[in-house]
Amino acid sequence: MNSRKRFLSILLALVVLAGTAVAIGAFVIPTAEDLLVQSLETSQTITDGHAIVEVSLDIPDNAMSGTVEAWGRLDAGPNGEPAFRVEVLTAEEADLIGTIAVSDGTQFWVWNPAENVVLTGQFEELYARIAEEMAGQEFDHDMDDFEGEFDEEAMPETSEEAVAKLLEYFTAERAGSDVIGNSNVNTVRLIPIPEQMPEEVRAAGGLLNVWLRDGDSAPVGVEYVGGAIGSGVARATFLELNQGIDDAVFTFTIPEGATVIDAADIELPEMDELEEAAAVEPDFDLLSPTSLPDEATLRETTNVRGAIVERYGLPNGRSFTIAQGRTDVNLTPDEGGESVTVRGVAGMLYTDEADGRTLLNWSEGEIQYWIGGDLTGEEALAIAESLQ
Repeated sequence: MNSRKRFLSILLALVVLAGTAVAIGAFVIPTAEDLLVQSLETSQTITDGHAIVEVSLDIPDNAMSGTVEAWGRLDAGPNGEPAFRVEVLTAEEADLIGTIAVSDGTQFWVWNPAENVVLTGQFEELYARIAEEMAGQEFDHDMDDFEGEFDEEAMPETSEEAVAKLLEYFTAERAGSDVIGNSNVNTVRLIPIPEQMPEEVRAAGGLLNVWLRDGDSAPVGVEYVGGAIGSGVARATFLELNQGIDDAVFTFTIPEGATVIDAADIELPEMDELEEAAAVEPDFDLLSPTSLPDEATLRETTNVRGAIVERYGLPNGRSFTIAQGRTDVNLTPDEGGESVTVRGVAGMLYTDEADGRTLLNWSEGEIQYWIGGDLTGEEALAIAESLQ
């Protein structure tokens, strides 16, 4: 009998201990805010770093991916300029592979081995050139207005204050853990607070995933997803901090026979020339929709390499675009579409049911058309049929 009571007492004690351990564990697990504060504190201790970074970008007018190896050292130049070296290891465009950008904090070099061309210059000369160009320009806003809006006393002084300021604009939440390269990471999700965001940002939508290394919360990667403008991600599959980097890494010897271009000799386009180029009328009949989803409003019109792109906003931060023009830009996915008839011609309809997004693509003669964004297939087809 005594043995049974003793066994039950031990069992009860183990249950209590286990429950206490779980409670303590739940208490000490850092929150998303804690991780962000620690990340800023770690960033303030960084003097140098070495990383291999995978980058991928997928937006309507551009898609790219590649891998770079990078070294960096802070405060190497006379005015605090960093020293760095970046080498392109992989890229979709073969001519970019092997490209090297180097700076010792005073001078910089960019070498493209495919063309054996080196662009070089002094930071001091570059700063003077930019200042000269800016001095000759007229701006729509008085710079004194911007200075009046800037409150130096309101600038965060600690990591805690900086994160508190960030959380005025984003909701931060932990989103699990993962492994990236040689690092165990915690995922922090930053969700924009719509009423705190400018209209353009709110219309674009999307959220950020930030990966912070387990232990010191050093930033390992960031991802933008779920937005109307596309997606992008950069993640470090290898990361070393404060290990010391040889000075030779930040030097560059111009290869024999290379064409050398001094950055100071490059002619920059005049601002009025850029404005005139942007204002060029399309050389085709631009169609306009006569039927739109409820509460859709035109937010922006841009020229993307020959295509006129109109962006419309919808309630709750949603949006869609109508693009048309003579262009070599391919906005169409490689696969997964459904054949449809649009305005009497063949077209392709692509839908992502998980994200509630649609892309409709077709051609009429030499003109290509795309309608895509936070729409149903029926809405996209209705807009297309209403173009005139």
